[in-house]
Amino acid sequence: MESLKKNLIAQSNVRFMSIGDLVVGRPYRIRIINNQETQYGRTAKCTLDDGEGGSIEVFLPCSIVIPDEDVTLYNLDGNQTLSLIFNGRRGRSFNITFE
Repeated sequence: MESLKKNLIAQSNVRFMSIGDLVVGRPYRIRIINNQETQYGRTAKCTLDDGEGGSIEVFLPCSIVIPDEDVTLYNLDGNQTLSLIFNGRRGRSFNITFE
């Protein structure tokens, strides 16, 4: 029963957001990167650290393509050193950078 409780708590701490809903200028550490098939094609999905003990899941723009080999290497323990930064919008596009 304790295992079920931990699993439910972990899942309830995940929020699904648009990149446009992130705080402008704030770095979000990328915990996990996955490539996922969507109705719009293959898209990279990132799980970000929200800084409050939870996670935020966002889809990267379709223009960003990450090879499966790079995804696998990044997700290995100890390799999660990138942060995503939302810098606002450029017209209808998101202006994001990575550090």
